[in-house]
Formats: sequence, structure tokens, C-alpha cells
Amino acid sequence: MIRTLLSLVLVLFTLIPFAAATMIDGPTVITAPGTYQLTSDVVGADRDAAIEIIASNVVLEGGGHVLAGTSARDIPGILIRTERGTGPADVVVRNLTVKDWTYGVHALGASHLVLENVTSVGNREHGLYLFAVSNSTIRSCRVEQNEGSGIVLSDVSHDNVVEQNTVVRNRQNGLMLIASDRNHLTGNTVRENGAFGIDCYLTKENLIADNLFFNTNNTHVEELDRNTWSFPRSAGPNIAGGPEKGGNYWGEPGGGGFSDLTPDANGDGFCDSPFVIYEGNMDSLPLKGEGTSRPTPTSASGPAAIVAILAIVAVTLAVRWR
Repeated sequence: MIRTLLSLVLVLFTLIPFAAATMIDGPTVITAPGTYQLTSDVVGADRDAAIEIIASNVVLEGGGHVLAGTSARDIPGILIRTERGTGPADVVVRNLTVKDWTYGVHALGASHLVLENVTSVGNREHGLYLFAVSNSTIRSCRVEQNEGSGIVLSDVSHDNVVEQNTVVRNRQNGLMLIASDRNHLTGNTVRENGAFGIDCYLTKENLIADNLFFNTNNTHVEELDRNTWSFPRSAGPNIAGGPEKGGNYWGEPGGGGFSDLTPDANGDGFCDSPFVIYEGNMDSLPLKGEGTSRPTPTSASGPAAIVAILAIVAVTLAVRWR
């Protein structure tokens, strides 16, 4: 009985968000608020993108489908922009893959944008490119093997959250900040990127903490950059699996990273010395690695929590229906 009820609850939770959705099965320009649901993979584009969003209060639910580019045209897979005046606000894009475009997702002037569970792979330039975007969130995305950088915040992008993303094997940088302030970059795994793990240029008041950096060159910071590179010491676990949060894990493929080489004599999970990145930029609580062993990033508990909630609902219904 409980198993049957749980199955019903799962079906209901799946259907409810899409009950009033507009279905999309090809290149589309979204000009009105609402919920839009991809019903199939999309190959090719309209004039400016596979999906262009020029309205506020839009939810684009990908359903695990793929937006695939087919030509060398200089267009993104998803373009979020304004037609005139202020940029779009309160746009959510989630659960899809964008590949083989110029940019996977390009957002211009948006606010309160959410990109969640988006995979951006094999694009000719940046994976996720936010230009003059504010108060937005990039969460639980996978950005890999793009010819440019993985995630870019550019041109006065401020007060954004970039968290729990996996950014790997991009030809240029993993993360890049250009003239962008007061952003929080936390809990990201940034590995094996070609130029730098994180590249900063004219940035200040950004919090960059509890990230796992594992690149031949982890940082590029210039003299005018002034950022914070660690949390105050607090309960964990941290990105490297240790018991407390603080700064970042700094590893390198050859075992020569700061976290690899710096001792932790008291075994508290932090290096005994701070990591001076550049003048005005210091990780005061760098996380410790053990020689050539690599930490395993901690994973988000979101899906497990959802399953648990559904199970509780099902059990509650079963008791009531007895």
C-alpha cells in the first residue's frame, strides 16, 4: 500500500509543475511570462538563439533535453536579454543541456535569474556567460570542455551566487570575474582548466570560499583586486570532506599545490599557514590535502532530501487512508 501511494505522490510531484506549461519542441522566442516545458531535444536555432527569452517571470523547464547547435553562427544556445529598457527579471532555466553553440547560455542585463542543473558542454566560447547580471544564482550546473571559460561574470555583474557547480576541462579559465563585485562563489569544484582555475580582473568584495581548485594554475589576481577568500571558521563539512569550513582547497595535478604541500601539524583540516594569493588577497584558512591523495568533493543533499519528503507524505497518506 505504502509503495503504491509513494508512486502516486511521485507522479503528482512530477506533473504539477507542468500542468499549465507551454510545450516547446523547436527553436522558440519567449515573449510572455509563464512556464515553458521542453518536450524533445532541439537541434538548430531561430535568428538569435535556440531559445531566446525577452520576458520576465519565465520558467524554462528542460526535462533533461538537449539544445544542440548545428552551425558556426555566432549565437548562443539560450539568450536571455531585454528588447528595450531594463533587462528581464525572475527567469528560471533548469534541467537541460546546451552544447555546440558560441555560448551555452548568454544572459544580458538580467536580474534574479536562476540557472540550475544546466549542463553546458563543448561550446566555442564560454559555457555560461553573464553580462551585467545581478542578484542571480548559478547552482548545481556542470560546465565542461568549452573553448573559452566555464562560468563568466562580466561588466558589473554584482550580488550573484555561484554555488555547487562542477567546472572542468575548459580551455581557458574555470571561473572568471571581470569588473564584477559582491558575488559569492562557494562550494564549486574547479578542475583541470587550461589557463586558470579562477581569473580576476578589476574585482572587489567578492567572497570566494570553500571551493576545490585543482588546476596547473589556480589563480590570476591583479593589483587592484580585493576579495575575500575564506569563511570564518565554522561547522562543515567542507568541499574537501573535512569537518569545518574555512577557505579553499588548492591542489595541482602534479601534487605541488599549496594544500598539497603545506603541513597541518595539529590535524584540524586546515593548512598551518595562510595562502597569500596576491597583495590584498589571502586565503587565511586554506583546506589541507594529504600528499598526492585527492579529496572527494562533498555533494549536495537536495535530491535525497526531496525523496525523504515524498516518503513522509506517502506514509502520512497511508495512515490517513487506513
